[in-house]
Amino acid sequence: MENIRLDIKDMDEKHDAFVDLLKKIQVAPKEEFILLFKQMIVHTKEHFAFEETLMREKAYYALDEHIQEHENLLNEMEYFFQKAVKMPPFGYSYINEYAYDKFKRHIINIDSQLAMFLKEH
Repeated sequence: MENIRLDIKDMDEKHDAFVDLLKKIQVAPKEEFILLFKQMIVHTKEHFAFEETLMREKAYYALDEHIQEHENLLNEMEYFFQKAVKMPPFGYSYINEYAYDKFKRHIINIDSQLAMFLKEH
C-alpha cells in the first residue's frame, strides 16, 4: 500500500492516517478487528467533513459531486461494517480486497481535482 500524495499538507496527512489505520486493521487480531473497523469509519467521517468544509469555504465547483462520492464510500463502508459484525468474513474481504482500491481511486479521480483547484485558489 502506497501513500498517494496530493501536495496539500492537510489532505495528505488525513490520507496517510487512513492508510496507517487500514494497515493496522489488516493485521489486527480478531478481537480488535471490529473496534478498528469502527475507528476507520469515524476517521473517514471526520476526514470527509474536513474536506467538505474546505470545499464550501473555497466555493469548489464540484462540491455536490464530491459530497455524493463521500456519501457513497461511507455508505459502503458502513454496510460492510454491519455485515462484519454478524459475519466477520464480509468485513475481512472488504478491508483486505476493496478498501484500499476504493480509497486510491477516490484520491486519483476525485481528490486530485480538488487539490488542483486548491492550488489555483
